[in-house]
Amino acid sequence: MGKKALLSLLLAVILLGLFVPGVTSEGETSFPHRPKLVVIIVIDQFRYDYLTRFRPEFVTRGFNLLLNGGADFVDNRYDYATTATGPGHATLLTGTYPDVHGIVGNEWFDAATRRPVYCVSDPNTKLVTGREGPTTTPGFSPWRLLGSTLGDELRAATADRSKAVSISLKDRAAILMGGHSPTAVYWYDFRGGRFVTSTYYESSLPAWVDDFNKQNPAKAYCGQNWESLPETPGAGGKLFSAFQAQPNEPCPDSRFLGWLAGTPYMNNIELAFSEAAIRNEHLGQGPDTDLLTISLSVNDMIGHAHGPYSPEVADATLRTDRALASFFAALDKTVGLANVWIALSADHGVAPTPAFIEQHHLGPGRANEGAIRKAVQDALTKKFGLGPWIEGGGYLNRETLKKRGVSESEAEAVAAQAAASAPDVAAVFTRTQLETGRLPDSPLARKVSHSFNPERSGDIFVVLKPYAVPVAEMNQTTHGGPWNYDAQVPLVLWGSAFKPGIYTSPSQPTDLAPTIAAALGLTQPSGAEGKPLSQALK
Repeated sequence: MGKKALLSLLLAVILLGLFVPGVTSEGETSFPHRPKLVVIIVIDQFRYDYLTRFRPEFVTRGFNLLLNGGADFVDNRYDYATTATGPGHATLLTGTYPDVHGIVGNEWFDAATRRPVYCVSDPNTKLVTGREGPTTTPGFSPWRLLGSTLGDELRAATADRSKAVSISLKDRAAILMGGHSPTAVYWYDFRGGRFVTSTYYESSLPAWVDDFNKQNPAKAYCGQNWESLPETPGAGGKLFSAFQAQPNEPCPDSRFLGWLAGTPYMNNIELAFSEAAIRNEHLGQGPDTDLLTISLSVNDMIGHAHGPYSPEVADATLRTDRALASFFAALDKTVGLANVWIALSADHGVAPTPAFIEQHHLGPGRANEGAIRKAVQDALTKKFGLGPWIEGGGYLNRETLKKRGVSESEAEAVAAQAAASAPDVAAVFTRTQLETGRLPDSPLARKVSHSFNPERSGDIFVVLKPYAVPVAEMNQTTHGGPWNYDAQVPLVLWGSAFKPGIYTSPSQPTDLAPTIAAALGLTQPSGAEGKPLSQALK
């Protein structure tokens, strides 16, 4: 090589070193500025359209803080079929679906014990409600969650210097977000009106939690009613709910706590506790990034009772907006919003009420799950003899199969055909199909496969038709299906690592943990299947 050619090559190498992103002139990798605190806010039963329908009435620095300055993914949908609290919270923080993380429902039938199991129940733990130590009441833990969460990876990467705290009204939401090795996890005891934990995490409550409980936060709402805000659409100052106290009844007592649990005031209590956690756990005050996960649960309770198009849900959404504005202001004072990343999402959406569905001619309305079960039971009895054939929902009774000399695949086929004949059923899948992969090439089949874990799922997987809602009352509703009203939820990323804007490219809630992990330079959670949303990363 000639001298001139050699000089040209050296110049090209030098220029390449200068302009390769993420490499300094000394050859050292440059990492993005890490925040002092990452806050992940999950609102239970919060459809994406709540952010658009009610936005004209949002205040400046509640949801609008995130929407105006964050990366808003408007086509964000769960790609699985069992949209519920336990699976949703596990999915968001593991970056994968129930086929991998194992939380196939809020509860499922355990074939070994022939009993239903709750997704976070743990007979080897005890509930902790105060400074005096454990109670005799069985507690909860994440031992049924398979694989790591974002918090687990953050703690491992910093030799536990990073703190990870998880808070919710619901035990399963707090526990599944918190993962296996958090600093602390707290949830709300509705009967006692206090925040609690279990011996999996601590043998007694820290002094600050005990002090918060002793201040009796519910007391501030004694004598208040739930009336709509003046600006709530379609409400006009309506009185939604009033507590009828008995003569000389103390407040707050168990009756009052039961009433309060169905009002938006619970978000205020939960966020006040979250503020106390930031101060007392010194979140965002150390040399390493900390993580706080918060799930606001009461929106789900209100939504089940009234439906997504009700003035109650409209008012609850506006009150959530204002409660978040106060929380963000407190966060700015304690940590500084410039030092914080915030993510907003939800564990699932919700269907309209059967009354709304029928009024607008959208579909069947109220579904009859009992009729489906009866059709399956009758078909199996007719084909093979007396049962019982079904236990725990979609699980075949193994003792009856053995007694009648019937193979699982034979019984599955008969059961699936019977269930598919019911008028409210869109599709039926069997264990044999799901275990062998012999599935139709369809989005629905893919969603069902993401919900199926062979050790925990049933033998028959029934998908109801769109707008077929399995509830007892026409003005109630629920979720749990694969359709977009259940599956589409917000995903907003706010902070110095993210490019503000509206993103219409498809995303999934499984992308949340991988995106934050990538921005922090962490190993992805062990089973993560979602992808970093690189288009929104600076």
